[in-house]
Amino acid sequence: MPKKYFGTDGIRGEFGVEPLTKDFFVILGIAIGKSLLSSQDCKKKVIFGCDTRKSCSIIINQISKGLLEEGCEIHNASIVPTPAIAFYTKKENYDLGIMVSASHNLYKDNGIKIFNKNGFKISLEDENHIEDYIENIKNKNIKLDSLKSNKEIESIDISNQYINFCLETLKKLSLKMSLTLDLANGSNYKIAPKVFKKAGFNLNIINDKPNGENINEKCGSTYLENLPDIVKDSNSEFAVSMDGDGDRILIINKDGLVLDGDDILYTIIKGKMILNEEVNGVVGTTMTNCAFENYLNNENINFIRANVGDKNVMEKMLQNNYLLGGETSGHILMLDKSSSGDSIIAALQFLYYSDILNKKNINYKLKKYPQKITNLLIDKDLPENTVNIAIKEASDKFSKNNLRLIIRKSGTENCIRIMVEAEDLDLVNSSSEEIKDFINNNLITLSS
Repeated sequence: MPKKYFGTDGIRGEFGVEPLTKDFFVILGIAIGKSLLSSQDCKKKVIFGCDTRKSCSIIINQISKGLLEEGCEIHNASIVPTPAIAFYTKKENYDLGIMVSASHNLYKDNGIKIFNKNGFKISLEDENHIEDYIENIKNKNIKLDSLKSNKEIESIDISNQYINFCLETLKKLSLKMSLTLDLANGSNYKIAPKVFKKAGFNLNIINDKPNGENINEKCGSTYLENLPDIVKDSNSEFAVSMDGDGDRILIINKDGLVLDGDDILYTIIKGKMILNEEVNGVVGTTMTNCAFENYLNNENINFIRANVGDKNVMEKMLQNNYLLGGETSGHILMLDKSSSGDSIIAALQFLYYSDILNKKNINYKLKKYPQKITNLLIDKDLPENTVNIAIKEASDKFSKNNLRLIIRKSGTENCIRIMVEAEDLDLVNSSSEEIKDFINNNLITLSS
């Protein structure tokens, strides 16, 4: 059964629109308290963080009403990147960490990501348990306006501890190169510049002036159109482009080439091998480029594909005791560094290992097979079965030996993602358009 509220990465949608109303978040707080914080050894200690959306403080207050009703102690770290909440939840023995964010989505959307006491995102079973309680509470028609508590939310500052944590993951400070940071007007707008300045980089900082509505707006890791020119004009070696909640990155080099998650992992692994550092296995996703998989196979490094979603990648990493994994979209997971995707730490590691490769005149660029991802926007009210039929029929029709094809409904946006990969670029481009048109026409036919 598909979940009603949780998607690929937490709960996400337009704030104020069903189901994500103000009352929903109060019910969510009660549900979290009853489902995840009910054991006898639980201290019911919860920490919040958020990105820069104007709805964040409202959501924190609404969820807190429900949590306080369940007797929780609540701390609020305010605007910090998602990985800072994962880090601090584990470090200070919180029972849960809750990040209020809609990641790379625009400001009207918002939601939450939940971390357990070990700094990992909660399990699918935990999500199901919360959803069951949400429905149970809704059926009881509790008067939410009457909920009051003598306890208050305590504001705390975790930024300095997180900054030091990030710097401790870098073996060598003072790399002395020029760097552009695109901070997406998001949660890293204060913290990231401090980390990279302390690490010795000369910085050109852009999109660091959030106003509550400009997060990810023509900036950040989902909008790279202007970055090649900015890198060139600023004489930067690289541009590091983060998403709004700071758990993933894409990188632009001085030649204007976009380096995605596959490229970033490739560089880190190639650098590790030069330094004789062990890489026992890597987890990617169904979207990972075959060229990266072939490289790992040639180096006798185990490779496993997971379903899209950093939680799915993490699950496979833990099952196989692998320390490295990631998504093409820019989530980089390094379990020897952090329990979650972390844009700052991933960037520092990439810059460290790319510097080593450059000094040895070794190319850090992965020569990938042509791959194209097309997003087909769909009506959010389209029945799930209609979307599933259209995807299945397109997959059956266009699957070929010389084409790698992944078609799926996005877990974070109202669209169908079509990934086409082949050794021939013309085949990739023509097939992408043909498949998109086929699905679009099929959806119209099925809906009429």
